[in-house]
Amino acid sequence: MIDYARLADRAKLTQDADRLAVDKQKKQSANPCAFFEQVKVRLIEEMNKANVELHKRRTAALGRNHLPGFDNEIFLTYGTDALCRVGLDVLRGGCRITAVISGPPNGNELSRKEYRCDQEALCSEKPRAEGPELVIAESCPEEIAADIILGILIGRFR
Repeated sequence: MIDYARLADRAKLTQDADRLAVDKQKKQSANPCAFFEQVKVRLIEEMNKANVELHKRRTAALGRNHLPGFDNEIFLTYGTDALCRVGLDVLRGGCRITAVISGPPNGNELSRKEYRCDQEALCSEKPRAEGPELVIAESCPEEIAADIILGILIGRFR
């Protein structure tokens, strides 16, 4: 027989732990959306710098797709070959900026990288946690933007 009272207590504890983690995140850091807005501004600046050099060499340029309803995402293209979705993910106990490059021949994901939104440790380099296809790094908005633009141009994240 299933003990629903025990399962309900367990679910309540999980909900309380999640709520506490979210409250802790709010107290520890500034608004993650504000951090993401800084990253978006820096991405546009880096894209414009790269486009100057790309135009000099008469090659494809970086562009931005303006899609309504995507406040926590920005879409960048490199010619007609690559699309990079940069999005803010607010997770239990923290937030991350995820960059995903998709491209030819079938539009599948080519590369992915995640950046932690650590407001207290902005611009301080921390050790990277690496997996087989995922790299998690902590950086300031300028470093994140430069790394994403570099990743788009070479077709994968380092």
